[in-house]
Amino acid sequence: MPHQEIGTEGLRSFLERFQRVSAASDVEALAGMYTSTVMIAGPSGARAISSADMLSAVAKRKRLFESAGHRETALVGFDEQPLTDRYSIVRTEWRWRFERTAGEPITVSLPSTFIVDRSAEGPRIVVYVMHHDIAAELQARGLLPPAA
Repeated sequence: MPHQEIGTEGLRSFLERFQRVSAASDVEALAGMYTSTVMIAGPSGARAISSADMLSAVAKRKRLFESAGHRETALVGFDEQPLTDRYSIVRTEWRWRFERTAGEPITVSLPSTFIVDRSAEGPRIVVYVMHHDIAAELQARGLLPPAA
């Protein structure tokens, strides 16, 4: 199958769509943005998970964010570097805005890295690297209670 080049703007649009469908909790659209098996890597190690397990993790993270007063997510940084003619590494910066019932809004900015398959069928996330433990970051900012 011939490769269809998806340039930097195409990947930016892909990640902006990722942001929108995540915020809308559109599970089916989100599932279509990952390959059927995804490698997740973070502070606690790496593992391959099915897209169904990924969606379960996304739902869990959404509940975590809601409990912390999440109001908005924005893609604020983006750098794409082709690895091959088909795969790119995409370094991103995400900013989340939280509002508690009392007090000023709190913003949290954290990086994430993706390896994206730019196949003819459209881009799909193959690897997702979390640079920080998001729950620990929210706890450090007083948005979540300390871990038990």
